[in-house]
Amino acid sequence: MTNFEFMIVHIYLLTIFAVVVKNRVNNLVDRIIKVFVLVLMMIALIEFFTDLSPVSWHDVWVVLPLLFIFIVLIQGEVKALLILIGIKSGLLISNAIEDEVKEELIHGIETLSKKKIGAIITFERSNTLKEYIDSAFQIEAKVTSELIGSIFMPNTPLHDGAIIIKENTIKCAGAYFPPSESDKIPKYLGSRHRAAIGISEQTDSFTIIISEETGAISVAIDGYLDQDISKESLVLYLEKYLQN
Repeated sequence: MTNFEFMIVHIYLLTIFAVVVKNRVNNLVDRIIKVFVLVLMMIALIEFFTDLSPVSWHDVWVVLPLLFIFIVLIQGEVKALLILIGIKSGLLISNAIEDEVKEELIHGIETLSKKKIGAIITFERSNTLKEYIDSAFQIEAKVTSELIGSIFMPNTPLHDGAIIIKENTIKCAGAYFPPSESDKIPKYLGSRHRAAIGISEQTDSFTIIISEETGAISVAIDGYLDQDISKESLVLYLEKYLQN
């Protein structure tokens, strides 16, 4: 077995490993694995294209799947770049959250905020939240401001947990996430904020939190908490992170 073939075998094995563990590790570990695979892949491709020996059909059939894997691995980064440079829905990227759902969601959040009713609303993105959905109260209902308000009504069974939204549908309510153990979180933040940060550290989910004490709206993404944001900022967050 040549060095090139040896490296190809390891790349395929690492790629399979990356796919298997993707939804079981946090974003940082996932990115480290992905970067390691991409580095090996680039070295293999450089060796292939700079090799002066005649190219056989066998080599071509080895490299073509390698190029396909490369494209699959970087699609998330390409998508993020397109969003960053301003390619919005209607062009190359369509918005995953429908306008009607967005309006109902914002209306429901504003109502809860004004009444100082605590809430935690999480959106599943590429990392699955099936584990949390399955262990919560199943709903499978259309997103409406009235339903959101009734779920988080104080002194009701589902008030303290989170609702999880996937594909414009409320999948469940009463979901509980492991709280973040970071010592950088201010002590005045309650269990909802810690749970929101915790799930954002383990997955790429996007979470909206409403404070029961102040009615302030916050969002958690990638382990970062942006506190007391305006309605306009919330809309921008929805457009930025809830993209196909």
